[in-house]
Amino acid sequence: MPTKVEKERYKKLARIGCILCLHLERGFTEPQMHHIRKYGGKRDNAPTIPLCFNHHTGGEGVHYMGRKRFESHFQITQEELLEMTEKLLASA
Repeated sequence: MPTKVEKERYKKLARIGCILCLHLERGFTEPQMHHIRKYGGKRDNAPTIPLCFNHHTGGEGVHYMGRKRFESHFQITQEELLEMTEKLLASA
């Protein structure tokens, strides 16, 4: 169950839209919350980024392709997407 702080963060992330679509200059797409658990950590403690269905669980999604293939395909890491996300949140 998300905390009050997490719920507020998710609302802000939803307004950003998919961070990868934004990076690829595809415009706004409705996001889902992706938890970056690169090293097998717990989901509750993992940082989150907004990804659309396609980039989250769909055919070009990190959960479909796997982290390494996803990052190789798009030439950007989840951590770089997180950094972009954090910058947008800070400037909002």
